Amino acid sequence: MNSRELRKAFLDFFTERGHTLVNSAPLVPKKDPTILFNVAGMVQFKPLWAGLIDPLPYKRATSVQKCLRLNDLDVVGTDATHDTFFEMLGNFSFGDYQKREAITFAWEFITKLMKLPKERLWVTVHETDEEAASLWREELGFPKERIVYLGDADNFWGPVGGRGACGPSSEIFWDIKFDGEQGPGPAHNEDERYTEIWNLVFPQFDQQEDGSRPFLKYRGIDTGAGLERMSMAAENVQTIFHTDLFKPLMQSVAGTIGVRISDETWEPLAITADHVRAITNVISEGVRPSNTKQGYVVRRLLRRALGALYPFGVEEPLLYRISGQVIEQMRHVYPELEERREQVALMIKGEEERFLKTLESGMRLFEDAARSGTISGEDAFKLYDTFGFPIDLTKLLAKHKKIEVDIEGFEQAMEGQREKSRMYIEDIGKHDLKKELTAESKFVGYDMFEIDTVVVSYSYDEKSQEVGIQLEKSPFYAEAGGQTGDSGQISGDGFVMEVINTVYNQAGMQIIKGKFSKGNPKDISGRKVRAIVDIPRRREIERAHTATHLLHAALRKTLGEHVKQEGSLVEPGRLRFDFYHPSPMTEDEIREVEKTVYNWIIENHSSTVSEMSMDEAQKKGALAFFGEKYGDSVRVVEIPGISAELCGGTHLERTGDTGAFLITSETGVAAGIRRIEALVGNRAFAEIERQRSTLRELSSALGTDREKLVKKAEELKQNLANEVKAREALARRYAESLVDEILSRAEKIEDIEFVTARVEGLSKDDLKLLADSLKSRRESIVGILYTPDKARALILCFASKSASGDYPAGDILKKVAVRFKGGAGGSPTLAEGSIVETSLDEIASVFMETVKKGTKQ
Repeated sequence: MNSRELRKAFLDFFTERGHTLVNSAPLVPKKDPTILFNVAGMVQFKPLWAGLIDPLPYKRATSVQKCLRLNDLDVVGTDATHDTFFEMLGNFSFGDYQKREAITFAWEFITKLMKLPKERLWVTVHETDEEAASLWREELGFPKERIVYLGDADNFWGPVGGRGACGPSSEIFWDIKFDGEQGPGPAHNEDERYTEIWNLVFPQFDQQEDGSRPFLKYRGIDTGAGLERMSMAAENVQTIFHTDLFKPLMQSVAGTIGVRISDETWEPLAITADHVRAITNVISEGVRPSNTKQGYVVRRLLRRALGALYPFGVEEPLLYRISGQVIEQMRHVYPELEERREQVALMIKGEEERFLKTLESGMRLFEDAARSGTISGEDAFKLYDTFGFPIDLTKLLAKHKKIEVDIEGFEQAMEGQREKSRMYIEDIGKHDLKKELTAESKFVGYDMFEIDTVVVSYSYDEKSQEVGIQLEKSPFYAEAGGQTGDSGQISGDGFVMEVINTVYNQAGMQIIKGKFSKGNPKDISGRKVRAIVDIPRRREIERAHTATHLLHAALRKTLGEHVKQEGSLVEPGRLRFDFYHPSPMTEDEIREVEKTVYNWIIENHSSTVSEMSMDEAQKKGALAFFGEKYGDSVRVVEIPGISAELCGGTHLERTGDTGAFLITSETGVAAGIRRIEALVGNRAFAEIERQRSTLRELSSALGTDREKLVKKAEELKQNLANEVKAREALARRYAESLVDEILSRAEKIEDIEFVTARVEGLSKDDLKLLADSLKSRRESIVGILYTPDKARALILCFASKSASGDYPAGDILKKVAVRFKGGAGGSPTLAEGSIVETSLDEIASVFMETVKKGTKQ
C-alpha cells in the first residue's frame, strides 16, 4: 500500500463508520496566537471538546491535517522517523464513542486493511489506565507481555498551546528491526528499534492557565497517525526517507547536484527533501520568508537546506525546482498547491538567490572560526547577523566538523533581539485580553448598529485599565479577513465604555476592548447595556472593503486571471492589497486599474450578499482565499458582472457610495508579490486636495500655469545639467592647475612617488578628478587629498594600479583616518572617508609613517 492509497483508505474507513470528513485546517492557525503552526490534527477541534460551539456540527470527524513541528529539527535526516512537515491522519469523537471504539477501530485498520503483522506491534498505556490495558488484552487478545505501562511523560498528551483538551493516551508501536525475535519493547528504545505509528488520546480534561484540569464538556477521542510513519510500516522500509513520500525527492536532489545516494550524502539529501516539503506547503499559504514568526521558520529551513548542500558545490538556486516535484506529489490532495505553483517557485528562488550571495562569505568566516575547535558565541552571532546564518545552520555545519557551538554565548549576543521578540509576543498576546472570556456572542452588526443587549462575560486589566467584554448580541464587527474591528460605545446604568477595538480571542470568540469614560464598575456581567457602533467610521471601512473587491477584479481584468490575493488590510478610508504578479506594474497598467475601479464606482453597481453551500459558491465562480477556514455554508459578496468573493466582512450596498478612489503606491514586498495601497472616500478627497494645493504652490513658486509645470521643470532640469557640466569643466581645469604643484612636493621611495595635498572648496567627486589627473601623470604614485568640510574633513587616498599591490589605498587610509578620529574604507586603488580637521603637515607625517612601516603590519 503506497502513501496515496493509505491516505484514502484511512479516510474511507472512518467515513464508512459515521465520521464527517473535515478538510485540513491551514498550517498557520488564524485565531490561535499560542502556536505558530498547526502541530496536530486536534487543534482545529479544541473548541468542540470545550463546549464552545453548541450545538456540535458533528460528533465524529476524520481528517488529514498538515502539520509542522521544529522540536526535532537537529535530528532530521539522522534517524528513521523525524521530520518537520508531516500529515497527521486522525479520527475524533466529541461526546460520542470512547476508548473501546477508538482502540477497536485502530486495531481493525492496521491489521485488516494495512495487514501489518501482529507480532511486530506493541502498545503502551498510561500507568493508571487499566481500562485501556484491559481492552487491548481481554477484548482484542493482544499479548499482555507486549503491553507497556508508562507515565505522564510518555502517555499523557496535550494540551497544545498550554491550554485546552488533554488526557491519557495509548500508543501503537511498530518494530522496525523485527527479525523473528521479540525485543525489549518501547520502554527500552535506545537503538530506535520501535517507532510510534498511532497515538490514541482520550481527552478528559480542559487544562486552564493556572494548571487546573476541570472535565471537558464533551469528553471523547483524539487520535493521530503520522502518514509518513504509517507509510514506513505499510511499505516495510527502514526509515520514512525510504518511503514514496521522500525517496523520489531525495533522488531528484541527488540528480540535480550530481551525486549518488550513499551513507555520505544521505543526511544532506534527507534534510533537503524534508525542508523543501515544509517550505513549499507553508509558502503556499501566503507566508513569505522574513525575520519574524512563520516567515523566519521558512527562512531558517530554506537556508539550512542550502547550507547542507554547500559541500557539493551548490552555487545556483535549485530548491525551487524540487518544490515543483513536491506539488506534483501532493496536488491531488491539496489542489491549492497547484494554484500557487508559480508563486511558490518564485518565492523560493528569490530567497535562494539572496542567501547564495552571502553564503560563500559566511562559509569563509565559519571555516576561520572552526580552526579554534569551537564556534564562539560571538562568531555564531556574526554569522547570523551579518551573513544570515540561522543558528540551526551553524550547528549543522559544526556537527559535521565534530566541533561545538557556544550556544550560551550566542544567546547572550542575541539578548537585544530576544527582548524585542518578547515585546512583540506580549503585544500580540494582548489580542486575547483575557483568555477566560469564552462565552459565545452572536454578531448582528451587518444591518444593526445600535442595539440593547446583555453583558455575558467581563474582564478588567488593572495595569492597562483596559476592559474586555462579551455581549449576548453584538453589533460590533471583530477584526478578521483583513478588515479592522469596529469601535463605538457601550453604556449602562452608571457607566460608559468607549470601544477601542473588537477582536477574536484564541478560542474564536469575540472580545470587545475598551476603557471606561464614565464610572468604573468592578463587574458588569449580566448588566443590560446599549451598544452603538461608530457608524461614520464603519462606513469608511466599508468603502475601503468594497473598493478592495473592485481593485482585485480590476487587477484580474487588466493583468490576467493569474492575479490572486495574498493578503489585505482594510482600515477606515485606506486599503492595502497584496497579490501575486511576477513583475512590477507599469505606470499605464496602474492608471488602467485605477480608471477601471473609478468607472465601476460611478456606474453605481449594486452589491449583494448571500449564504450558500461551498459547492454552490464554487459553481458561481466565487473567489476563495487559501489560508482561510470555511464552513459548509459560506457568505458570498457579489457585485454582479464584476466580482464574487467569499467574504465575512461588511460592505456598501452600492459601489457609488465608495466616492473617490486613489492608488497611492505600487511596490514589491517579496518575489512575485506586489502591493497596492490606495485611499477611498474622504481620505482620497483629502489626498487629492493636498496634491492640488502642492500644484498651486509650485505654480506660484515657479511663476507659471499648472498646465506648463512639466515644461518648466524640464527647462530647470536642463539648466541645472548645464550648470553641473560647467562646474565639472571648471573643477577639471582647477585640478589640472594643481597637479604640477602637488607633484613638485612628491617624496620618492624606490620608483614610487608619494604626495599629500590640502585643497579648498572641492567636493568628493572633485577630489576623485584630481586623483585621476595625478595618476595620469605618473605610472607609480600613491597619495592623500583632503578638503575641509565644516567640522570634519573629506579625505581620499588613491594608488595607481602598479603601486596598489604594495600600498593598497583602502588599508592606508583606514590606518591614517583612525589617528584623526575618523573612519574610511575602499578598494586598493581608491578609498575615502572623513576625519577631524587637522593640518596638512600632521596628515603628511602620519601618511609617510604608515607607508614606511608597511600597511600589512
